Amino acid sequence: MRRAHRLVRWLIQLAFLALFMLLFVRARHGVSQVLGDIFYRFDPLVFIITSIALRTVLAAGLVSLVVLASTLVFGRFFCGFACPLGTVIDVSDSLLHRKPKPADSTRRIKYALLLFLVVAALLGVSLAGLLDPLAILGRSLALGFYPVASYLAGLATSFRPAVFAETFVALVVFVTILLLGLVAPRFWCRNLCPLGGLLGLGSKVSLFKFSFTDECRQCGLCAEVCPTGAIGRRTESDTRGQDAECRTDEGRIEIDSGECIGCLACLYRCPHRAVSYRVRFRPARFDIGRREAIVAVGSGLVLAPLAGSLIHERLQARLIRPPGSVPEREFLSACVRCGRCLKACPTNGLQPCVLEAGLAGIWTPRLVPRVGGCESSCNLCGQVCPTGAIRRLNLEEKSYARIGTAVVDRSRCLAWEQDRACLVCDEACPYNAIEARAGPGTVLCPVVDERICVGCGLCESRCPIDGPAAIQVFSLGAERRRSGSYKTEEKVRLRQCGEEPAEDIPSGFIQEQ
Repeated sequence: MRRAHRLVRWLIQLAFLALFMLLFVRARHGVSQVLGDIFYRFDPLVFIITSIALRTVLAAGLVSLVVLASTLVFGRFFCGFACPLGTVIDVSDSLLHRKPKPADSTRRIKYALLLFLVVAALLGVSLAGLLDPLAILGRSLALGFYPVASYLAGLATSFRPAVFAETFVALVVFVTILLLGLVAPRFWCRNLCPLGGLLGLGSKVSLFKFSFTDECRQCGLCAEVCPTGAIGRRTESDTRGQDAECRTDEGRIEIDSGECIGCLACLYRCPHRAVSYRVRFRPARFDIGRREAIVAVGSGLVLAPLAGSLIHERLQARLIRPPGSVPEREFLSACVRCGRCLKACPTNGLQPCVLEAGLAGIWTPRLVPRVGGCESSCNLCGQVCPTGAIRRLNLEEKSYARIGTAVVDRSRCLAWEQDRACLVCDEACPYNAIEARAGPGTVLCPVVDERICVGCGLCESRCPIDGPAAIQVFSLGAERRRSGSYKTEEKVRLRQCGEEPAEDIPSGFIQEQ
């Protein structure tokens, strides 16, 4: 029976992990909006922190209250059964073969990190995406493993390999989390995960808890197999402040429901069948220290204002967000850096930010037109965004969402500078925003109509010269709306006026990638 329970638990964990992976793989190929971001909808950390930072209730995340409510009844089961990163860590720990160790004071760090995120959110800065386990796993898959998979697929097919700027950093973070298992099993979950801290707080007052029956012989075998160090002997500090009867329990083995993830390992190991799962009204002790709380609050007060500063003002001219992105401040609060839009972009043009948007913008998406432009027939980034940082626009609406303006560098343009026929940018523009006009020489030269250009970057991506393109897109004129339509009568009229009749192009004139 115990083996059957263990097998069922593993099957449940692997099923959630497989679903997470499947939804990640299907991100580019289209998946229903209900299923596509279902994991993030059920993530209470993302919901709470983002809602606080945005000063509004994130409607898409309301279902995460189900997880919180269930935690108040059944305990921290999400970490033990549903969290895909927790399952990956379990698999890694089983390979590392480290024996569980008792919990120590480092487990308070996750509560301190949770408090830090709340304080930063109260100041209008959401950093949940940097520490949320679902975002970490999604980002690691997008930046670390997807480029490898696409490269291997490209060896046998015409699939274009994806390349990202921060693959190495994402892999280092992910591998470090796994290698922390050398220190203790589930080290990330038991010590650092703020989502685990949030659910742990709820689990401390949960209705159902694992506890010991009178059959317990205090042998301690259960504590030896507990992966999160939830089982330990009561110390003097644990009994401080309690009545005399409770203090006599000092030295007894107890289960801290805030640390227990319901893995059932203690249940399997106990030779006396003294572990039970039953209604227990007495809450576990809240053990976040005063020092950790002061450090967390102080860090939030200091780092939140700094998160939007540093060097981003110098680089904003090339900070081009995907079409449909909400205003920058709200975008930084809503984006959870999950990497889904990066993976879904068919041109690989969406790349993770380094410091272009300040510390708060690390790993948020930006369009790098030289790598790949924004195709007029694609709106996947908005379709897969789980938090609405990128609005879900239909193709027509998206075609009017201006994200920047193209500017011709005449000193590098073949037509303007060398009097050589080119106009690849003109042919690449799907909106007829580039006109061919008489230049200083004998050939026609490109001129951008700033009234029509939406900054898609297809002209820059296909510019045939080496190095930086002769036509580049800047964020000049970018429109960022939280609601409302981008399509106006003026834009429609200008685009209709700019339409050109179809013409025959000499063979080999257009240089396609």
